[in-house]
Amino acid sequence: MKNIAIVFFALVLLSSCSQQAYLTGSLMTLIKENQLPLEKIQFYNDNALFLERELNASDANVKSGKIILINGKSINRVSLEQQTPGVLVKEANDRLLISFEAGAGEEKSLHFGPVIGERGEYYYQLVDETGSPTFSRLTYDGNKYLLYNKKKVRLMIMKSSFSGLKVNSKRMRGNRVR
Repeated sequence: MKNIAIVFFALVLLSSCSQQAYLTGSLMTLIKENQLPLEKIQFYNDNALFLERELNASDANVKSGKIILINGKSINRVSLEQQTPGVLVKEANDRLLISFEAGAGEEKSLHFGPVIGERGEYYYQLVDETGSPTFSRLTYDGNKYLLYNKKKVRLMIMKSSFSGLKVNSKRMRGNRVR
């Protein structure tokens, strides 16, 4: 019965008019049950994200982002625009490490984990390295950054990821007492 509910939920979700769907716990279960490779799924973020860290005068080691001056201070800013495509780098402990930069490894990846949402469903949302959704700093590219965004950042996937999905269904006709 649970499998039927999951398949029904996925079909309803996939039949809506949007090209993308939030990555939820139910959808992740469907992906794993059907052995769809996560490495082949295109991920997107639903909201923008800004990371900043203050640079010391001696710290000239900037690998990511850009340097801006605010009140005479050097700030390294890394931004992630809304709907940026990302790929899976690693899956560990129910968390996904997603990279939004070409050729980047784990050090330039963001952690997304299942977090309970508004309607009781789990959404894959930005979390820190420990899996906590309540944080103010993230490690990115070997440095600690302050997080500046007012909205949750959740993962979305293209519905076309399920184009090869085959669902076998059977209708139960019922059984009457004789």
